[in-house]
Amino acid sequence: MFRRRSPLSFLEKTRQYIWPRNGWVRAFKYTWQRLLRLDGSAEAIAMGLAVGAFVSASPFLGLHFILSGIIAWLIGGNIIASAVGTWVGNPVTFPFIWLATYRIGHALLGTEGTHNLSQGLSFSMLIEKPMELLQPVIIPMTVGGVLVGLALAVAVYYPSRSMIRVFQNRRRKLRQRITKDELP
Repeated sequence: MFRRRSPLSFLEKTRQYIWPRNGWVRAFKYTWQRLLRLDGSAEAIAMGLAVGAFVSASPFLGLHFILSGIIAWLIGGNIIASAVGTWVGNPVTFPFIWLATYRIGHALLGTEGTHNLSQGLSFSMLIEKPMELLQPVIIPMTVGGVLVGLALAVAVYYPSRSMIRVFQNRRRKLRQRITKDELP
């Protein structure tokens, strides 16, 4: 009933995924509206968003959804909102987040400039000794990611909580007005 008359080809589906036909602004507005209508308190939804933003500063790509869902569940945040919150880390923002986490992590650990990654780097070394090569990068990014993640979480939590609260109050008042008008 709700299918397209002519299904999209693989190439068209890929293009839609990379660049939506109606643009990213419309896709963002749609997602925000869906987020506002989630069940739960404004605090729980905002906490989920903040947890997703926090986790997006970690260097563990591919685990962001899982980590944000677990943390949101543990602290009582909305799990779906935490998945949406991970969108703070995206191809546009990741270079800035990674650079900040790397530099802040090295500054906190006091290890700035103590290693040289490019010296003798080869694919066989990456296969044979991955932790030896990745450790000088992952550890500072993890330590710095905590600080950057906290800043992102605070920057997301307070504005989103206020906006969600306003939306939920307006929606509640509208529902009350509608039910009063329907009563005999």
